[in-house]
Parts: sequence; structure tokens; C-alpha cells
Amino acid sequence: MDFEKLKQWMEVARKYQSGDFWNGMLDQSSFNQFMKENMDMGSSAGPGPNAGANSLGRRPYNSKFPSIDIYMTDLEIIVLADLAGYKKEDLQVSVSGNKLLLKGTSSPIVSGQAIVQERNQGAFQRIIDLPEPTDSNQIKAKFQNGLLTLTYKRLYIQEETVPIE
Repeated sequence: MDFEKLKQWMEVARKYQSGDFWNGMLDQSSFNQFMKENMDMGSSAGPGPNAGANSLGRRPYNSKFPSIDIYMTDLEIIVLADLAGYKKEDLQVSVSGNKLLLKGTSSPIVSGQAIVQERNQGAFQRIIDLPEPTDSNQIKAKFQNGLLTLTYKRLYIQEETVPIE
């Protein structure tokens, strides 16, 4: 972080220290705008999973949760999604062409006030672009130890020649 960004950060902090503290805290727009413009958050989709909890402690949908890996072998596509703390019956998977929708919800594991909360809880929804389209009846899903594994056979295993008339 360079010195100018640090000065801007200090100005934002000073703003929240003066005036009506709770109104400033509940109005996160200037803080979120500052973070989006000045910090490398890894995405233009907005703040990361640790930012933006509202006054009820709930976080807005995070378009980057769950973390995923996508692998392509000669015969199949494999999607791995980290969903620690979620139950199989609280997850929903659907597909349309090359769009995969992961949805789910969880209940808090521990009651009490969170001091540090980096793990995602509550509802989530994420749309993932698949490298190749498929049908829902072609996908196999397995959920074990907080890892959702989705696999489907590749439709386009090799290049096909198109005749020219």
C-alpha cells in the first residue's frame, strides 16, 4: 500500500470517528467504494467474503463463494467446490448449457457474538461458467467432508473437421 492510499484510509477512519458513529457505521457505501477503488480485492464484483456484514450480522451474497476448482481431462470435466459446514440436503445444483448454479444455506454452528468471522455462513448462490455445456442428467454429484465434486463426460473430446462446400 502506498502513502497516498494510507492517507485516504486515515481520512475515512477520521470520518467514522467524528459525528454520529452508528449512522457512519451503517452507511458502508463510502467505505466499500474506497475499498473497491483503492485496494486490490481480486475482483470487480465488490468486497470479499469478510466485508459488508449488515446490522444483523448477515452478509450479502458473495459471488466468489464457494471456492471452486475446475479440471478438464481427456474424457471429463470435474468441478470441486469447498462447502465446509454445509449439509448435503441444504445444497442445490442445477445446470443450463454451460452455466452451473450452486445454491445453499446453512445455520450457525455456534451461537454468540462473532469476534472474527471469515467462514461463510447462511445462504449463498454462485453461477459458474463451465468450459463445455452439459445436461443435468449427465452430471454426477458427490458431497463428502465438505467437498462437493461434480463430474460430467466431455461432449467435445476431439476436434471435428467441417467440410467446405
